[in-house]
Amino acid sequence: MKMLPQILFWLGIVSIPLAWLLWYFGPEIEIIRPVLSNIQDPAMRAVLQEAHAERLGIWVGVWPVTFLVLSQIVEKKAQG
Repeated sequence: MKMLPQILFWLGIVSIPLAWLLWYFGPEIEIIRPVLSNIQDPAMRAVLQEAHAERLGIWVGVWPVTFLVLSQIVEKKAQG
């Protein structure tokens, strides 16, 4: 139980650059289903890819805060 706060803390720290990378490279990434490749209009595809990258970056950007707060909560529970 003493190791869990450290693991959560480092997951929070590591996920910060991961969020930046996903935000930057996000338009080229389609994770769940390749819906964007079926769109024929290049302008529409580019706009939807950027929107997808924004949502993915925000979703991953929430991870650091979650991991860091969980680390603090678990550490306090382990101490007392």
